[in-house]
Amino acid sequence: MTAAADRDCILPLSSWTHPISAKELETAESILRQFDPNGVQIVTRDQFTDTGLAARTDLDQYRILHFATHGVVTARAAKCAAQPALLTSFGGSGSDGLLTFKEIFDLRLDADLIILSACDTAGKASAAATQQAGLSTGGDVALDGLVRAFVGAGSRLVIASHWPVPDDYNATQRLITGLFSAPPGTPTATALRMSQRQLMDDANTSHPFYWSAFAAVGDGEMPVIRPVKRIAIAGQ
Repeated sequence: MTAAADRDCILPLSSWTHPISAKELETAESILRQFDPNGVQIVTRDQFTDTGLAARTDLDQYRILHFATHGVVTARAAKCAAQPALLTSFGGSGSDGLLTFKEIFDLRLDADLIILSACDTAGKASAAATQQAGLSTGGDVALDGLVRAFVGAGSRLVIASHWPVPDDYNATQRLITGLFSAPPGTPTATALRMSQRQLMDDANTSHPFYWSAFAAVGDGEMPVIRPVKRIAIAGQ
């Protein structure tokens, strides 16, 4: 039986009823296929599950992984521990619709770039969440959550957001599209800055709220477009 205090910390089922549009992924796919026609894979809906991702043994063959889904980082209440995760579809036995810190940490990646196009993905975890992954310290500062989990899994650069990203004026979609639209060989940090400036120059999205949430953590000199390995883009 689950105590009332614990029930207050459980995500309601309504959290899964508003999936992110796949348009951002489809736009990224159309750009990336110009450089690698057979190396891009979109995984959505029933294929995008926590158990399915955990069972894959080929994720280390993908250079870029782009997650366009809802992030869960901020605790539901002060009494609840921060348990960072990405929302997924529900899979089979053992699935809870969440790709948790430990599950991410246990993935075997070899990625130049992870894009977390979701809300507040640069937030912290709890000490308990990091300990479940076998870590003895950390979890109490920013970037200690999903970013740390993906770095621990084998990622050299993570783009994550410091607050809930806006849907107004398609700001986030435009930002990520601009990232992929940079000339081949452009360092990721430079491509992100170029895309942010495009939003800054638009009166509708000039406020930092629309463009400054995302930060590049890691080797920002790594180019976005570099035809080595494959590219997986996934979302609810």
